[in-house]
Amino acid sequence: MPIKTIAVSLVDIERQDAVMNAAFQIANAHDAHVMGVYAVPSPEVIAIPATFGAVASDLGHKHYFEEHAEAVKQKFEEAARQNGVRAEWRQVESETGLLADAVLKHAPYGDLIVAGQVSDVTNPAIERDYVERLLLESGRPVLIIPNMGKFETIGTRVIIGWNATREALRAAFDAVPLMSGAKEVELLWANARDERDIAGDLPGAELAVVLARHNIKVTAQSISAPELAPADALLNEAAEKNADLIVIGAYGHSRLRQIVFGGVTRSLLQNMTAPVLMSH
Repeated sequence: MPIKTIAVSLVDIERQDAVMNAAFQIANAHDAHVMGVYAVPSPEVIAIPATFGAVASDLGHKHYFEEHAEAVKQKFEEAARQNGVRAEWRQVESETGLLADAVLKHAPYGDLIVAGQVSDVTNPAIERDYVERLLLESGRPVLIIPNMGKFETIGTRVIIGWNATREALRAAFDAVPLMSGAKEVELLWANARDERDIAGDLPGAELAVVLARHNIKVTAQSISAPELAPADALLNEAAEKNADLIVIGAYGHSRLRQIVFGGVTRSLLQNMTAPVLMSH
């Protein structure tokens, strides 16, 4: 499906320039509409046992996002004008104090969600599982922009992490529009010989043929690196090829409000060095 609406999460104020740049870059390439989604959390209620069950309201995070809202809005709208992109600003209030709860009411209406990586060096007001919830609950592919670095291009040199699973297949097809102008796409199966019954003699060959029908030039490669975790093998290959997009399936589930991800997904979410498109 072509990308015609992009929902960009603007809650990561420290990285808003990089996230906006990615969204508008893709919008220009696909003549897409951009929806800027900015959330303001409600105050958190904190129990204070020493005061016999009394509670206090933490207004810090709410005030932080309220104070930055107008500046983020102006920057978003100015960037839209400069890029000649159709755009709309949506500022939403969270009823729960969690940013993801508010953003998830709007972002799933985009063909693609663009968000910043959440880590220990980003805004502490953003819940740690913010991106994970977008992945698991939106039903949309999520393009995650690393919390460090500048990315002038996205999708010219692509590494697809492949292992023939449902999630990996969905991610590969979700990435088709982003790969339409790619110079190089590599379908990579790390340590495929350990999964010979699934990988077959030519790991990834069938998907490469299908993607080629979309006019995407693809090479399928299996690397043997038993000393490396699959995520590290992907990151090493991406660095060697100077890739500006990594595509993988997101493997995980939510259990009693705790999000549990597989090792490759978790490692890439924490250690990405290039934009990563994930689909669940």
